[in-house]
Amino acid sequence: MYKNVVPGTAALAFVLTGCSDTVSSPSKPLSLSKEVVLNVQGKKTPTVAVTPVKFSFPDDRSYSAIPLPYQPKSCRLVSTHFSAEIAIPSQVNLPAYGKNTPPMQVLCQSDHYTFDETIKPVNLTQQAANTATAAHFLIGYGLVGAIATSSAASQRDKSQDLFGYPLKIELK
Repeated sequence: MYKNVVPGTAALAFVLTGCSDTVSSPSKPLSLSKEVVLNVQGKKTPTVAVTPVKFSFPDDRSYSAIPLPYQPKSCRLVSTHFSAEIAIPSQVNLPAYGKNTPPMQVLCQSDHYTFDETIKPVNLTQQAANTATAAHFLIGYGLVGAIATSSAASQRDKSQDLFGYPLKIELK
């Protein structure tokens, strides 16, 4: 019944509008950020989508509130498909290769701070559905609204789900 409700690029629009960090126009295709350099494997593997990923400190603290010895000048993103050198905080448009999206290492260093974590790809469509279900419960649609949203999400064609990196990565 709901088998093709969220196919392909509509899944990206669903994900981007269903999260708190939205893009101004989900109908306009995103392009990779200029900092992202695809390697041979990244050029060979077809990109399914480009997703905006926000890199920040927890709770969006002001970068200026972080003592100077703890401020990394930049962070390095490395995967088997691409690499990038980014400033913190920033939003970077990264390639998503569907279920073939590789893990990405995020390495940030300063005099007194090191963040070195491998970020695994996630099912962004499922995250958006979970967020919508929780929002419907919290904003007053109650349990019935949450169940209806959850039921509709479970009926979707899961082969069309969008996989990529979390839309927000906090450097803790």
